[in-house]
Amino acid sequence: MTIFRCLYTCLCLWAVSPGVLPAQTEPPAEPEVIALPLALRRAVENDPRMGLNAALADAAQGQVEQADLPPNPVIGGEAENFLGTGPITGVQGLELTLGISQVIETADKRARRTTLARRERDLVDWQRELLVAEVEAEVRAAFVDVLLAQELVTLRARQLDLARQSETETARLVEAARSPQLDLTRATLAARRQTYALEQAQRELATAKANLAVLWGEGSFSDFEVEGSVVLEPEVPSFGELAAMLPNTAELARYEALRKTREAALDLEKARAVPDFEIYAGGRYYNEDNGNFGFVAGFEIPWPLFDRNQGNIRTARAQVRAVEYEREALRRELLTSLHRAYQVLVSAHAEAISVQADLLPGAEQALADTSAGYERGQYTQLAVLESRQTFFEIREASLVALQRYAAAQAQIQALTRPAGLSY
Repeated sequence: MTIFRCLYTCLCLWAVSPGVLPAQTEPPAEPEVIALPLALRRAVENDPRMGLNAALADAAQGQVEQADLPPNPVIGGEAENFLGTGPITGVQGLELTLGISQVIETADKRARRTTLARRERDLVDWQRELLVAEVEAEVRAAFVDVLLAQELVTLRARQLDLARQSETETARLVEAARSPQLDLTRATLAARRQTYALEQAQRELATAKANLAVLWGEGSFSDFEVEGSVVLEPEVPSFGELAAMLPNTAELARYEALRKTREAALDLEKARAVPDFEIYAGGRYYNEDNGNFGFVAGFEIPWPLFDRNQGNIRTARAQVRAVEYEREALRRELLTSLHRAYQVLVSAHAEAISVQADLLPGAEQALADTSAGYERGQYTQLAVLESRQTFFEIREASLVALQRYAAAQAQIQALTRPAGLSY
């Protein structure tokens, strides 16, 4: 970013002609600095899947409300013995019946139906928990990519600055006939190579920023910087410790909620095997015999001679048993993914430690000794350039190792993230 600002300033000064001042403009706004918590919050708030989940939760709550309602009573009327022949010609023998009927649910169906609806509502919450975990994992990975891309741009900008200083110093020595023209050619080539490397790093940074901004729902984004650091832990946790965290993750913990949901469905199917009965009552008017009136009452109950809901009960039982197999299959899949990420983590951690503890100090000392020797006339400009290139190559190797370490760490965090819901 420093190089961008310097370039912008130089272009503006070059464009100002003597005696003619451009219209006063506001200075460019500083890039927004974003920390990881803000990046996570933006991604979660702007993900349309969160709105979809909220709508599904509202729909599921409506099903809870509906499940707790009893059947409606039925009001009916019936006319008999009219418009016939003989004694029932016209309306002479008319009979009118008006009444009300009500289905009475048995086996506590209403409570069991409501319990099932509530369990299904809980599953929507678990879906949101899985979604949040997925979004956070994507944001963490993209955030680290931007963070390390910024570090690479800073490193290569420093390399370019030193290469240009060397080019200027070599040109001075060549003019003074103290160095051959070949040294200036090499110094110029080194500066051009670093210019290309810096531009490449800047393009990679722009891509990483775009990938992060997409997670916020931004097609085009204003410039920003991320702040933070990749912390290299002294030791890598054991695989057993990480594997022990899997049962508490949303991926596996939700199966307990799923089991309860399917058990509630089984209870409801068992209750449906018990038939409901219907009662009715009303009054009947007889047009003959001077209009007599009487009451009627009765009940109806299905005879479960063939259908005792046995097929649905069998299906519900099998689905309850299937939960444990589904959970175990996913557990093994997650364990495999965790093991692969762990191997990358261990390898990258060892590589980063080795580079930082062994290679980097030696390269730094070699560069310092070569530079000091060059000042005393003991080494050539080529030796200084080679030492500097080796030093920065090791610095970049350290960043690559950190990137592998951070990517594996983010994947492990996603796999072992504890659930925010209880079951």
